[in-house]
Amino acid sequence: MAELVPIPFNKLLKRIYYEYERNDSIFDLPSRKFYRPNPEFDLSVSFCGNVASNPVGPAAGPHTQLAQNIILSWLAGARMLELKTVQINDKLNLSRPCIDITTIGYNTEWSQELLLEESLSEYVKASMIIEMMSEEQFLKPKTSNLKPQTVFDISVGYDLQGIQSKEIRSWLNSMRSASTIIDKLRKEIPDEFSSFRNFPFKTEIGNSITLSTFHGTPANEIERICEFLLSEMDFNVIIKMNPPMLGKERLEHLLFEKLGYTNVEVNPKVYDVNISFADAIDVVKCLQTVAAKNRKTIGVKFGNTLEVFNKGNFLKENVQYLSGQPLHVLHLALVNEWRKIFGGDFPISFSAGVDAQNFSDCVAIGLVPITTCTDLLRPGGFGRLPLYLTNLERKMKEVGAKTIDEFIVQSAVSDQQSAISEEQRAESKRQNRNSQFVISNSAILQNTSSLLEKSISNPRYHFKSNSKPPRKIGSTLVLFDCINCDKCIPVCPNDANFYFEIEPTEIHFNNIELTNGSWKEIDGGIFSVKDKHQIANFADACNECGNCDVFCPEDGGPYIEKPRFFGSLEQWKKWNSLSGFYLTNENGSVKLFGRFKEKEYLLSVGNDFQKIKFENDVFEMNIDWKTNKVIQASGKENCVIDLAYFFAMKTLLEGMLNNNRIHFVNVDFVN
Repeated sequence: MAELVPIPFNKLLKRIYYEYERNDSIFDLPSRKFYRPNPEFDLSVSFCGNVASNPVGPAAGPHTQLAQNIILSWLAGARMLELKTVQINDKLNLSRPCIDITTIGYNTEWSQELLLEESLSEYVKASMIIEMMSEEQFLKPKTSNLKPQTVFDISVGYDLQGIQSKEIRSWLNSMRSASTIIDKLRKEIPDEFSSFRNFPFKTEIGNSITLSTFHGTPANEIERICEFLLSEMDFNVIIKMNPPMLGKERLEHLLFEKLGYTNVEVNPKVYDVNISFADAIDVVKCLQTVAAKNRKTIGVKFGNTLEVFNKGNFLKENVQYLSGQPLHVLHLALVNEWRKIFGGDFPISFSAGVDAQNFSDCVAIGLVPITTCTDLLRPGGFGRLPLYLTNLERKMKEVGAKTIDEFIVQSAVSDQQSAISEEQRAESKRQNRNSQFVISNSAILQNTSSLLEKSISNPRYHFKSNSKPPRKIGSTLVLFDCINCDKCIPVCPNDANFYFEIEPTEIHFNNIELTNGSWKEIDGGIFSVKDKHQIANFADACNECGNCDVFCPEDGGPYIEKPRFFGSLEQWKKWNSLSGFYLTNENGSVKLFGRFKEKEYLLSVGNDFQKIKFENDVFEMNIDWKTNKVIQASGKENCVIDLAYFFAMKTLLEGMLNNNRIHFVNVDFVN
């Protein structure tokens, strides 16, 4: 199943409430991995006239498409959320799998996988829930009264015609004034959060846009898109730039000769069709005038992924997009070149191989926001993000800085490669410029060139350090039991994989033979579950990206082999080529619909849990809940009923109804 289905607002809130209460986690992120700021440090930054409590966040992509993954980003510390790119074509047919982080990072993703109205709803839901959690002080240190300040950055693409369309205009206007959808969602707030039904939620979700354009979009079209967004739509604009702006000679010198990625083959057309560095400079200089006239910000982002040929066998497309460690160096080179032209104060957003080890260095060169994607797809998932910020706090303490501006300056001073002159300090004081502007600007330029040199020679960005794939142990996944490493849960951006608990069991059972209207027991087999801890998949939140398969030590893919639960009977029926289950409670009966490849069954039990009905379109039988003894069986034709399917479904039913762990399948059964 490669179709995402948004989780209803009330279900998201109920899960947050009960999972946090019972499991001390939210969407499978333990509270110990929530980021709690150190009140000694002010990590706040300004972005397009907005203040964010820190400069980190997920890049537009798999971590910012659904309400639950935006919330997970926020819980882990993200205060700048770059929403996944939307476009006029919202009915894409994308190949699966689409993400391969075996070594560095490759993907064949594109824009949003939801309809425009669904994306709007997801972003508004996320904004509302983040406000609710801020008020509830989920992340509040006991000694602090700080309330997190969060910025949503919108991302749109990909050409002038699409962005000027009635649908995208309407969508953008709704992001600026979301009162209608907020009022609709208020009615869905469950009793557990009833105090928020009249809460004054902010109606402007975002006022900045990071623009993504098609490869080959002419410079003059990019300029016209930005003029439209700045002037007519009244948004601040950040233009996402592409790595080929470095030029073929410089890019391949860095990628092949310096970093050693000779296994990568860049698609040669990218050097011809993408905007050149010189043209980008001209476009931005013209747009600075437009932005100033409209009192808006124009900036750039470095940036986009690099188009390369697919030499692997995991992704299916001929062309894929490179990210991760090598892209980090390429984009730093672009930042350095750009700053030679525009200076250290020009707004630059950054995304390329950012992780806990280099995030502080990115902060020290004045990048805002600093977004990450590939690193959050690795084991630990969103739980990797808090270390970005705690490392920054530690480094700020080491240099005696309390604010980001102080950290930028002190990083330059401690680097000892050049000094900030006393004349500059005196000039800054005379001009009374905010945050020591002259000093910071000089420090940013110094830190940028220094960081680029260090990164080029740093082995952690080189091929030799990034060529070992995750370990595979040779075994194959089946429906129940695995090695229980749990890697598949946090590496999923959408929290589609989850664990549940059952009692280990071994049952020697007989099958049932139906003959001429009568039935008898015949030899069956053994149904066995060895582990209490089991893994399942919630299909509505799974787009079959394949990331859990990459990191699972066993073969087969958790999203393929583990029990797949659908969020509605409609979805279960729609995807009838896939094995899967749907659990519901209706008319005083708990029902589990099950499909094992082409075999479909229904298991029903009354709320008294005395007798189970197990049936399909051929047979019907009643079984005692406690003893598993067959009470009655009948059928339309002579057949043998394999009770292995019954025991598998009963085991899954018991596991899903066990509310020791709260997840999307059982949250509606919790009260």
